[in-house]
Amino acid sequence: MATKRKKTRKMKKNQVQVPFPVVLANVLVLVAVLGLSYMWLCSRCDALGKEIKHKEAELYSAQKRLVNEQDRWSSITSPGNLQRAIRKYNLNMIMPRENQITRVDTWDDGNATAAIRRTLSGDG
Repeated sequence: MATKRKKTRKMKKNQVQVPFPVVLANVLVLVAVLGLSYMWLCSRCDALGKEIKHKEAELYSAQKRLVNEQDRWSSITSPGNLQRAIRKYNLNMIMPRENQITRVDTWDDGNATAAIRRTLSGDG
């Protein structure tokens, strides 16, 4: 047994052990993590940029639709068009009297209710 121990001791002495630098390993891991984080952040920014452009296009289309609908509504509700529609459908309509009109003012912030003002006169 003594001879075997001597041989193993000799082999261990003849082997050159290069210690792996732990600091270098930590730096490499850190660089890899930072690189992957940077790539993820760049791809996330690109995705958010595309989403913003999509939302801006959607907003532009909605604003365009709103303008078209407002123009259409204003043309439909113009006094001339209303008079034409009344004549076309033979509606017997007249303008309301002053005491039949209810005016709604701006919102009252404290109560979150609209202020209603009715014109009262002796016409009944």
